[in-house]
Amino acid sequence: MSVIPQRFPGCKGVRKVLALLLSAGFTLGLPVGKAYGQSQGVANEGVAGLLLSGLTPRSVSDSFVLPQDRVTAEARIVVVKAQHTLSLFSGNTLVKAYHIALGEGGHGDKEREGDKKTPEGSFYIAERSVMSPPDKYLGSRWMRLSYPNIEDAKRGLSSGMINKATHDQIVTAINNRQIPPQKTALGGGVGIHGGSNSNSNWGDSWTYGCLGLTNTDANELYRSVQVGTAVEIQR
Repeated sequence: MSVIPQRFPGCKGVRKVLALLLSAGFTLGLPVGKAYGQSQGVANEGVAGLLLSGLTPRSVSDSFVLPQDRVTAEARIVVVKAQHTLSLFSGNTLVKAYHIALGEGGHGDKEREGDKKTPEGSFYIAERSVMSPPDKYLGSRWMRLSYPNIEDAKRGLSSGMINKATHDQIVTAINNRQIPPQKTALGGGVGIHGGSNSNSNWGDSWTYGCLGLTNTDANELYRSVQVGTAVEIQR
């Protein structure tokens, strides 16, 4: 039987929602693919992650730790922008949830270079890098995302932002699980990184369109993912 920890802060309404999720098959640190979760897929896994992270952002893995090699091999990431949460899964097991900062360009999907919005859709980690020395705004870990993706390329072509050749280059790169062209009118250079720390007062929207973590969280997440790890970004 799942028990709602009494240490969860927040209103009674939030506790009731969590209780409903638990009764429907969601568990803390266990597979979330039963009952309600199976029929709703990734979207509800994101909901589970954001509720858990909103209540206790780093408590999910306290009582349930997976071997590092299993996390890396089966890792996938679900981001819910509205809740500023990044949830790390190993298969269907929620390993840990992190609070994230988003682009300072405001709500909505990224559309073009310089709009400073965080993209939405299905991506993968296309590159992992250690920053040495650490950068003030990127920290010491950089995980590039495969933006722009094929949907972005189609949108750019239909709107006249990019030509057919650029569209085809993006499609080829994505199909080969490579880094897509980064210097187009659609923008590029979007990733997951550190830069913030416990003493920062930058707020929740300080990046140029990336997913910003604390340095400690970025270093930890970096060890759990690899090139090719799937990243789903939801509004």
